[in-house]
Amino acid sequence: MKKRQRQKDQLLAQVRINNKDYSVRASAHAIQRMQERKVDSYIVTGNILSLGEERILKLQKKGEEAILIDENTNTSIVFGFKGNRIQVITVIDKANVFVKRGTLVVNL
Repeated sequence: MKKRQRQKDQLLAQVRINNKDYSVRASAHAIQRMQERKVDSYIVTGNILSLGEERILKLQKKGEEAILIDENTNTSIVFGFKGNRIQVITVIDKANVFVKRGTLVVNL
């Protein structure tokens, strides 16, 4: 039986906040969903970075998963933090979504 090779995360963007480097990375699952749902990586990256430094730092401090809902592009992005890595977990091609308990909701 062949060993299944784990797909790696994909770097979407890098940014410097308060003299620290941050990266926005999409999981293999998120990349697959972006392709299936025809959501461009620029939309995902742009939405996350449009939160601005202050909101990004607050979300990182809370250390919980969040869902970013953008009604203009009709997309939702579930993400979390691993250190200074903003990790995109999945991408949904609609803004009207069910949000699981314990997930922070962030609207653009």
